[in-house]
Amino acid sequence: MNRLGILIAGLDGAVASTLTSGIALLCRRLAKPTALISEAYVQSHQLAGFNELVIGGWDNRGENLYQAALRNRVLEPERLRPIARELTGIKPWPAGTDKITAFRRQHRLNTVVILNLLPTGENAASKKYARLAAKHGCPFINFTPNDCAESATIPFCGRDGKTGQTWFKSVLAPALRARQLEVTGWYSTNLLGNEDGKIVGDPVKGRQKIRDKSKLLGPMLGYEPYHLVQINYFPPRGDTKESWDYIDIKGFLGQPMQLRISGQYRDSILAAPMCLDLCRFMELAHRRGATGAQTWLSMFFKVPYKNIPHDFFQQEQLLRTYLSP
Repeated sequence: MNRLGILIAGLDGAVASTLTSGIALLCRRLAKPTALISEAYVQSHQLAGFNELVIGGWDNRGENLYQAALRNRVLEPERLRPIARELTGIKPWPAGTDKITAFRRQHRLNTVVILNLLPTGENAASKKYARLAAKHGCPFINFTPNDCAESATIPFCGRDGKTGQTWFKSVLAPALRARQLEVTGWYSTNLLGNEDGKIVGDPVKGRQKIRDKSKLLGPMLGYEPYHLVQINYFPPRGDTKESWDYIDIKGFLGQPMQLRISGQYRDSILAAPMCLDLCRFMELAHRRGATGAQTWLSMFFKVPYKNIPHDFFQQEQLLRTYLSP
């Protein structure tokens, strides 16, 4: 048995409630493990199974996970009803309280991982949870754009989960570079209506997110095209993020061409399995005695620690190399 505790800062948020609901559905075999990279390594690397995961964490809203999942409206109420009992039994601790030792003992956990899902801009609180992780020897995952105190005594990874539009950009830009097609301009815009959209759509609070989304194009192409990124809060869209990318390129003999790409992403549906993958992989790193930045997990982040190249295919190779027999 490899019992893994996952403590989430921001437990009542959309990503956390979707992650917890997904684990409960997978335990009951009411869903398939689609989009989980880690699932292929459960047997070979002794990763925690769905029934070996224990969820807890912090949130000042104080809702149990069933209430939070209903409020966040990522999954339909009828999808949540079969797991209502499991979700109702999970209630967050008040923000910042230290109950990690008791949590580890109560559930007989081999490892406890701390996952930061606090809203954009909560830098002080994020640093506090990073310090708490270091104090208790817990691997720490910063899935947010927030600044966190890094520690050389524990494995940590981050920053800012690369879920939808930016992930696609990290796939397409290297392909354009490989074909020697010159990108002259790239315009990206988003509509998002959940709580995260409200924060990052604010011109002040969302400044860090815009910076994170804007940084990666130049290093991947080897030059800086005209690059504009916008995020707009649009409440009717809810958790379904809509994005458009307009890309101007020059081809042979300098002839202009355009790419127009639109997508509708379920923000929390993309983020939740990535968070579970990261928790499982960080437990593996901890078991192997790793400390410091886990650069092999860079493909999951917009601004990975240690300035790893943003090319998705290079980052994927780092992951596969680390997981190779």
